[in-house]
Amino acid sequence: MSPTSLTTSILSSLGNNTGSIFPMATKDLIKNQVTVLTYKKDGGKHDAFEKFVEENGTSAVWLGGLPLIKKFLDKTLYKGFKMSPDVDIRKLKAGSADSVEFALNKLKTQGKTGNTQFEALKKVSENKNLARGLFAGKFALATGLTMLALAKIILYKQKDTEEKVKQKVKNDMLQEIALKHAVNESEAGKIFKGLTKTVDGENQAAKGVSFTGSKGAGVLSAFMYNPVLNQLILDGGITGLRIGTGREGEKKGIALKELIEIAFLYPLAQPIQRGFELLYGALSGKDTSLNYDVLASDSFKNMVSDNSIKDALSDFVKSYDVEKIGKNADIDKKLLNFIYDNPDNPVVKFLKETGDVATVKKTTGKKFGIFNVKEATAEIDSLAFIDMKAIKKSVNKLSKMVDKMDSKGVLGNAQKVGQYLKGTRLAKGLSILSAIAFGIWGTGVFETKLVLKLREKETGSTENQAITNLESKIRHQMAFEGEMKR
Repeated sequence: MSPTSLTTSILSSLGNNTGSIFPMATKDLIKNQVTVLTYKKDGGKHDAFEKFVEENGTSAVWLGGLPLIKKFLDKTLYKGFKMSPDVDIRKLKAGSADSVEFALNKLKTQGKTGNTQFEALKKVSENKNLARGLFAGKFALATGLTMLALAKIILYKQKDTEEKVKQKVKNDMLQEIALKHAVNESEAGKIFKGLTKTVDGENQAAKGVSFTGSKGAGVLSAFMYNPVLNQLILDGGITGLRIGTGREGEKKGIALKELIEIAFLYPLAQPIQRGFELLYGALSGKDTSLNYDVLASDSFKNMVSDNSIKDALSDFVKSYDVEKIGKNADIDKKLLNFIYDNPDNPVVKFLKETGDVATVKKTTGKKFGIFNVKEATAEIDSLAFIDMKAIKKSVNKLSKMVDKMDSKGVLGNAQKVGQYLKGTRLAKGLSILSAIAFGIWGTGVFETKLVLKLREKETGSTENQAITNLESKIRHQMAFEGEMKR
């Protein structure tokens, strides 16, 4: 892969906040280290270690565990029933224009009744309840097992902290005993001991007795087939686990942290990205709404340069009421037929570039001798689901882009198109990197400082009150046990 292709791949993935966990993973992994360093500086050694174990351990399971379990179930559960896990369950949703039956019919008319995709769709069509059951089971198992692993990590870090605090208290008490023995054996110590014997006895007794401790198939498919929404379910579970297993003195801080983190990762991710797109778009005079990989595509560049995309878009808008796409069943069916029957139409080619119309991928080689290297073809993937609402959004973005370029006299001129797209890619890339950096600051710095401020306001210290309480509790327990042995 060339440096340019690598840059395009990375920036495209980082800018995809709707169907990719890559931007979330990037923000999460970097902010984890920022969080740990901040807690180490202002929160305390044990607090920092807990954050290191919990944040990085959780991220590893959160980002890697779910896909691995799904893949395992694909190879075992689905294979056992001879069903393809690649058939999007949304094709079974009642009233869906892009249904299993529609896809089967299109493959028949194209003379592809013997290919792998046709057989996979036919199997699902004949066993719809089984397909739904396998889908629900896979979703529940993958999410449940991942949650179990996350719970183990959270409980492990608490147990580990408890053991470390016990050892610290034990060492401190041994030092105190050694110091007290040295003082008591001195002449001054013997005199002082006689004067305070009674009071000391009362205090020790008091210490001993006073211690008391301080969504239906449609909803399901939306979450299962969208990695970001699936991670949202896990994040909701993680939040519940962290608050539920939180110790006395830290629950408010946990709740505040989780609220801010979820806000930056989910509802605020797209608005933040869009805000920076508008900022850099205004500064550069470019429209930055299209995906970075589309802006970097030679195919898109050629279609803009020869005006074919403008002409095709004009015909498309005349044939379809764009605002009714995704709302009107007749328009959706007509559009689906158009997509399948006109794979080389510039608008359809554009929708393939955006990923709204998925294409079949062929294996072109192996990476490291293990992983398949796949390349997209022009053939439409009949197992995937064509989301009409996503198509509507992309067509509206394309219309804005074409209008902007037309107003600047760029369309139809290859040299001007190249320069314009280069500037647009720069603005888009800066907006993506700025959004990522802002997200890291929000969850790694702002969130952490806010939690520490809350601690300081409530306890007068930025130390974790739960760990402070734990140390105090263990110290009292050990002191009481020591008194009982005397």
